[in-house]
Amino acid sequence: MSKAKDAPTYIRIAEDIRSRIRQGDPPAGAMLPSEATLTRTYGVSRGTVRQAVAELERSGLVTSEAGRGRRVVGEDSATTQRAAATQYEAIAETLRKRIESGDLVPGQQLPGEAAIAEEFGVSKGTARQALQLLAAEHLISAIHGKGWFVGGPEHALTSADVVADDLRKDIDTGKLAVGSVLPGENVLAQERGVGRITIRRAFAILEAEGIIQKRPGMGRVVKARSEAGT
Repeated sequence: MSKAKDAPTYIRIAEDIRSRIRQGDPPAGAMLPSEATLTRTYGVSRGTVRQAVAELERSGLVTSEAGRGRRVVGEDSATTQRAAATQYEAIAETLRKRIESGDLVPGQQLPGEAAIAEEFGVSKGTARQALQLLAAEHLISAIHGKGWFVGGPEHALTSADVVADDLRKDIDTGKLAVGSVLPGENVLAQERGVGRITIRRAFAILEAEGIIQKRPGMGRVVKARSEAGT
């Protein structure tokens, strides 16, 4: 008992509020009384109340809502939140091991949040937390409009980049000869297991490089080296 009396004032206030929450006053889902109200209730400064509430936030018993105040979460929900934290850390560890083992290589695009959520049986929010944790460790990076990639942005290769590189190699080796017409978007999408938009982006990359050209009524045609240089 003496130990409780010796504790800082904000800790004793936090313990009292925690005890009240356990008794359902206020119940889970309700708003915690305002700082001004708690200041009057406990006869302390607002700074002390703020410290007490921060202690409750750290333990997961209340959560802050912008413009509204603090909402009571309750101990059962706090336990659930801690379990969710364990989930995203476990997912991050699994992905970390895949990167370290070479299963996921620098520049490789990671599955999206929805795919990770489905693989591990969690919410998209939990999957996002796992990705953000790895990003904080500089193991992966997010490229705006493209997704998550292993390594830094300089290594990022989208699916379109990979398809364009494969087609470029086929052209360089003569597998796709000068003047030949490339397969259509639907055919290439089916062959490579990607969407038509990915093939369209790959074509755009090669067109920008002057390697292929879109010709009316024909489709995309491999250009001669002299043409590509002009």
